[in-house]
Amino acid sequence: MSDIFREIDEELRRDNLRELWSRYGRYVIAAAVLVLVVAGAIVAWRDHQLSERRAQSTRYASALALAREDKEADAVKIFGAIAQEGGGYAVLASFEEAAFAGEIGRPQGGDRNL
Repeated sequence: MSDIFREIDEELRRDNLRELWSRYGRYVIAAAVLVLVVAGAIVAWRDHQLSERRAQSTRYASALALAREDKEADAVKIFGAIAQEGGGYAVLASFEEAAFAGEIGRPQGGDRNL
């Protein structure tokens, strides 16, 4: 006797789930796709930011290498470009630009209008 009740209960549950899925299944799938698209966009943005930081780091290191090779004028140009871009190396680049520009005899920063 309990087998009949159990079968009826299982059949009612299946019917309820089918009805819920037919009514809301599209929304569940749309929400899952939206979550995947947002997660993919976040990963792509982080990867883009990382590649930008790596490129800026490489240019900063190349400017330092130029300065070590006594090519301060070229290094000042690169430091100036990095400082204008902003980002993680902007403050360091502006300090380096000012230091090397002072060494080669050209004022930088607030003294540009003199």
